[in-house]
Amino acid sequence: MGRINWNNLILHIDINSYFATLLQQENPHLRNKPLGVIKDFGRTCIIASSKEAKKVGIKTGANAREAKLQAPNLILLPAQFDRYLDATKRLRKLFLDLSPDVYIYSLDEAFINLNHCQKYLYQNPLEFAQNLQNQVKQELGEWVTCNIGIAPNYLLAKLASNMAKTEGIMEINKENLDGILASAKFGDVCGIGFRLEEKLRLIGVENPYQIRFYSQADLEKTFGPFWSRELLKIAYGEETNHFQLLEKPATQMKSAGRSITGYHLYDKEEEIRAIIYNLISETIAKVRKMKLAGREVGIFLTGEGKSWYDHITVKRPINHESEMFELLYYKLYKSWHRNFKIIRFAVRISLLEPMGQNSLLPNWQRREKLHQALDKVNEKYGLFTARSGALLNQPIIRPEVTGFLGDRIYQLGE
Repeated sequence: MGRINWNNLILHIDINSYFATLLQQENPHLRNKPLGVIKDFGRTCIIASSKEAKKVGIKTGANAREAKLQAPNLILLPAQFDRYLDATKRLRKLFLDLSPDVYIYSLDEAFINLNHCQKYLYQNPLEFAQNLQNQVKQELGEWVTCNIGIAPNYLLAKLASNMAKTEGIMEINKENLDGILASAKFGDVCGIGFRLEEKLRLIGVENPYQIRFYSQADLEKTFGPFWSRELLKIAYGEETNHFQLLEKPATQMKSAGRSITGYHLYDKEEEIRAIIYNLISETIAKVRKMKLAGREVGIFLTGEGKSWYDHITVKRPINHESEMFELLYYKLYKSWHRNFKIIRFAVRISLLEPMGQNSLLPNWQRREKLHQALDKVNEKYGLFTARSGALLNQPIIRPEVTGFLGDRIYQLGE
């Protein structure tokens, strides 16, 4: 062990209570009040809570009704995913002005490599971090705060920001490493989930440092060969496999898709058809923006404890919503004798490849010109500004952005 390059300096920045804080920044009347963010009105799961809500025990994943009983003054508001993504893009630009080596880890987190950047304009990394906190406030607003961790690798930098107090800065170095690993909770260590934490507790391990007292052979009996190696890396503060993957260059997306859980069980064909078309429209918009086309499409539906899935592969790559809808709805869905009401819908297009001149047929050429015109309108004014008549008089399912940006190539162009 001991494979830590102490000459490295990695900074991890984590915006405090991002979804809720940005809403509070936008609306001063929400400040200093417990706020729970839900996906949309009518949803029952809190996907984010403000600092004030966390203080009274309202955590992410809490049931909205139960949370209101626990905190009657809790304010529930729908998420504003466009607002969050815009703020993340602004932060990314800010970070890139400071360092050419930036990795947006999630909507509210980023790693900044300090080894070849403006750290030389400041006396030390702590001064750099303090300046960064001020710049975040200038960019997003005075109510927006962040934790910052500084360490020689990604694992420790994230651990430091997780352990820091709200709006705090923590640095892990040679002198304090062992003490921090002996006091850290496994919940602060990225990659250690609840089940793994419970398994460690069963063998008497309460903090990462204690793992050092076990051999790899002993650990393998309980955790297997992969996790025994990963746990020993964590015990010594070394980079884990999860973070080593971050340094690999991004590749072309292999697939794109969209899923949604409805508000109720759907049985009317008109509603089911519109939802499927809606999801296909968003999926194809992603694919076209990345100048890709795919040869395999699939659909997955669940409800009433049952599920159904089917897919089809075509010879010529497609990237028109009408083509994908024809395959998924008419060739797959309509050939299935539906035997349950649906609550969850998912569509996907895969086997993606760079978009080329797919066809010389006049019909395809006309569709492509139409889609190019729609692309321009929707890119300028927002997705679904121009849309198919199949979505008229139907509620539009707006795009969502996942916290960990599984589609970062599409969203950020990375």
